[in-house]
This record gives sequence, structure tokens and C-alpha cells, in this order.
Amino acid sequence: MNKKSKKETNSNNIVEPVYKTMNQYVQYAIIVLMVFILYGNTIMHDYALDDYVVISDNSFTQKGLSGLKDIFSYDSFKGYGNNFINSVAGGRYRPFSIATFAIEKQLWGQNPHISHFINIILYALTCVLVFSLLSKLLEHYNKNDWFNSIPFIATLLFAAHPIHTEVIANIKCRDEIFALLFSLLSLWLIMKYLDGKSKLYIIFSLFCFFIALLSKEIAIIFVLIIPATIYFLTTHSPQKIIQISLPIILIAIIFIVIRQYIIAKTRVDNQTIHIILNYSFQDMNISEKWATIVYCLGMYLKLIFIPHPLTWDYYPYHIAIKHWSDFSVIISLSLYLSFVYFMIKGLKNKSLYSFCILIYILPLVITANIFFPIGAFMCERFLYISSLGFAILLAWILSTHLHKIKISPLLLVIPILCLYSFKTIDRNKAWKDGETLIRTDFQTSSNSVKSNSDYANILYNKVIKEPESEEKLKDCEEILNYELRADSICHDLSRTNFILGTLFGRYKNNYGKAIYHLKRAIQLDPFYIDSYQNLGVTYAMLKQYDNAKATLYCGLKISPQNIEMYKSLSTIYYLMGKQDSGAICVKKVKILETMESGN
Repeated sequence: MNKKSKKETNSNNIVEPVYKTMNQYVQYAIIVLMVFILYGNTIMHDYALDDYVVISDNSFTQKGLSGLKDIFSYDSFKGYGNNFINSVAGGRYRPFSIATFAIEKQLWGQNPHISHFINIILYALTCVLVFSLLSKLLEHYNKNDWFNSIPFIATLLFAAHPIHTEVIANIKCRDEIFALLFSLLSLWLIMKYLDGKSKLYIIFSLFCFFIALLSKEIAIIFVLIIPATIYFLTTHSPQKIIQISLPIILIAIIFIVIRQYIIAKTRVDNQTIHIILNYSFQDMNISEKWATIVYCLGMYLKLIFIPHPLTWDYYPYHIAIKHWSDFSVIISLSLYLSFVYFMIKGLKNKSLYSFCILIYILPLVITANIFFPIGAFMCERFLYISSLGFAILLAWILSTHLHKIKISPLLLVIPILCLYSFKTIDRNKAWKDGETLIRTDFQTSSNSVKSNSDYANILYNKVIKEPESEEKLKDCEEILNYELRADSICHDLSRTNFILGTLFGRYKNNYGKAIYHLKRAIQLDPFYIDSYQNLGVTYAMLKQYDNAKATLYCGLKISPQNIEMYKSLSTIYYLMGKQDSGAICVKKVKILETMESGN
């Protein structure tokens, strides 16, 4: 080789890595820009759904930095109150994301816009990490131009998939974002170690995995995903995979021990209210339960391919009770049995499709009500990790097979991304705030106990303040129908019973039903003071003054300075002809009103 040829070769050796690095920066920029385009319209949103449980109404979070100790010392719902902990099934130890909310409260006050912005940043980082990992792990597949490569296409499909809207647009779901982000970071650090880097990478990797577990328990599936990734996508020996897996398993065991200790310490009575909102299969036999679970697995698959319609509410009976005679159940079972067959078949050859099926199925094994109840039949956020397997598989099919017939994968990828993006941006609007979400998704989940109850509650809060009119009577009739539908599915909702009792008494003059539902509301939630007030008034309407007084005084034990109760008591005493007692109550009202105005 002459000197000129040597110079050209050296020049090419320098230019190629620089060109490759520049391309990577371009790809990173496109990914981040795409995430902000997709979710930028959520930044000005308010809190929604369970945000109040872990943020706005959580006493630990509201303390800011001084609440961190309690956040890490108790069940994740402890800050919202013991009554709530015992009203939901299972335990939750997810302190890391809640700790970040407390830090935000300390720095910026009660600001949902900052929280939404941070969620977008974290999602963008997740997508960048997905691309970086896939570029490394699928390097031998990258024979196309960068914009037609599997890592780039898979990352764009993952970033744009509308099934992620609940995770990104709902601030509370930062636990899902952190669980995947830190699990992937743990895998990334392990890959660095396997490339011959320092053993410190292993220590950092285990630390990241522990943070992922502290974010949400679903991260525990990476005990299997990390070694599976090394097996399928690298050439390392089984001995090396076992060596890597053992410390990961140890970290998972340590987390489980800590979690069980914290939950046992928090839930002292270990009692949970057993209602259909905690266990959706409560009114089903074994056959119906498993048929419905299999059907829900089919629904997950449908939403991965066609993410429409979307809803936050899959409580009974948005999905009807299924039977093994249902064709949809048989189809779902057949598809998943096929997936398992192809996954096992591809194990020996380390097939990419086998790996993708594994990534898709593993999270669902944890969240599909197979081993323990999750409350609802299903949740869209449970597809967050699974969708990564789908995105890689679809990118592989498009990039590999279309390239063989000289067709650019972009011809199909761009239309898919456009449809995904339109759906994502449009769906984000529903997450503007809790009321908007409930009003929007009621149209989709109109058979759900939650949707009927929550939608009726929104209407009630609006209508009850309006002046009496024919229109108000019609609205109350509509609310009554929604609450009756909710009550027919679940009799143990305190707010539903309160509204039913109030409406039956005030607008239907059915005092028997009013008393029944208001007493039921008090039984379910003894601290909801309005139930005592309305029950006392109902007894007074029936001239059962002793019962009315007894009820109101029970309420005053809980809320000793309740002005409305003293007003009701004064009226009752005057109706009974006890002027002196009535005057005492009136005097008490004036004192309390003076104190209130002084404050």
C-alpha cells in the first residue's frame, strides 16, 4: 500500500467513528424532541386520579423534606390515612417516587406543572436509554441506514405508543417510569461491566436495581429480564450469566424482606375491606374468573396493536363476566399458547422474536391477576414494560423483512407513528384533571362501578349547589340512576350510599330508603360528617326527633364545632317545644360563626 492509500485509510478510520457519533446525537435529539411534542400538552395539566393519594392530600409528601423519613418508613398509602390503607387490597412500598414529590413540594410548593414536566424529562431519558441499549445489544442487526435500523425504529414506536399516556400524563405513575428507567440503567451498567469495565459498574448496577424496586415492585421481573437479555443478545457463557444473576437475586430478596417488614408494621390490624373494587372476581366462580383473566390478556394484546379506545377504568363490569364458551376467550388462550410455544422454540437458537415475546409476557404474569389480585380486571399502565417487547419485534419485522425486498421500513413506520402520535396527543387531553378524566372515560367505561359512582359524584357536587328548579330535579334523577347502577354492582361504597340517601330523602320523599343508605354510609365511613347531618334531618322530617338528636350528637362527637349540626339541632329543639335548648344551640352557632369569621 502506498503512502497516499495509507493516509486515506487513516482518514476513513477517523471520519467513520465521528460520523457515527454525529448520527447518534441526531437520533438522540429526534427521540427527545418527539417525546416533548407528544407530551408537551400535559405540562399545564392539574392533578388527576390517584395524585391526591400520594401528593396533594398525602401528609408525608406535604411536609417536604421533613416527610422523607416517614415516606421510607411506612406503606406508601400511609400518608393518606389508615382508613384508606385498609380499604385497598395488598400493600405498597414505593417510597422513591413519593420522595421525589416531597422534594418538589419543598422546592416549588404545590405545583403540578413542574411534576408533569419532570415526568416528561424522565420519559425522554428512558427512551434515550432504550435506544442506547438496543444500539449496543442489536449491533449485529444494524445493517441498514441509521433511520431504518431496528434500535431507532423500535425506540420511536415505544416513545409514541398511546398506551403510555396513563403512565406519563398521570403524575402518580412516575413509579412506573422510575421502575423501568432504573432497571434499564442497571442493565446498561452490567453491559458496561461485561465489556471489560471496572467492577464498580456492578455495584452501581445493583444500586440502580434497588432504586427501581423502591419505585415499584414490578421491577422485580428484571431478575429474569437481565439474564435473559445477556443470554439472547450476547455471547457470554451460562456461567457468566449465573455470576451476574446471583447478586441481582440477592438485592431482590433484600427488598422483599424490607417490603414485607414495612407493610406488616404499617398494617397492624391486617384487615382489608373486602369489596369488589379490591377483588374484581368476587362474584365469579373459578371457571368465570379464569375465563375473564384470559379474556383480559387478549384485551392487552388488542390494545398493543390497536390502542383504542383507552380508559383508566377497568373495574367491574366495564369488562363483562366471561365464560369458556366465549369465542374471544378461546382466541385469546390460543394466541398466548402460541406465543409460549414460539418463545420456547426460539430459546435454543436465541431468536429475537423469542426474546421479544418474553419481554411482553413477563410483566403481565405479575399484573394479570394470575397470582394475586390487582383490584381492577386490568390497567393500561401494566403494558408499559410489555410494549417494549412489542416495539422491538415490530421494528425487527419492518427493518429486516422490508429491507430484503428493497422497501424502506419508513414507508410503514411513518404512518404508524403518525397514528400513534395523533392518538397520544389527543388522549392526553383527557388527563387535564380528575373531573375531565372521569367525564371523558365515563363514555367508554359506562358499565363500571367506578365510572358510574365517580361520574355521579361530579354531577352531584355541581347540581346540589344550584337553586331548586325543574332542571335540577331532572339532574338529580339522572344522578340517582347512575348511583343505583353503581350500588347494584357494589353495595359498599360510602359516598354512593350518602348520595343515594340524600337524594331519596330530599327529592323522592322516600325516607325509608334515605335512612337505609345514610346509615349504611355511616357504617362504611364513620368519619364522613355530612352523613350524620343528612340522616338527622331525615329523622326530623319523619318527626322522629329523638333519633334526629341522637344522630346529630353522634356527629358532633366527631366534629364538635360543626355549625350546620347546631343549626339543625336548634330547629329540632324548637319543633319539640324546647325553646331553652334551641336558644342554647343558636347561641353556640353565633359563637362558632364569630370564631370562624375571626380566623
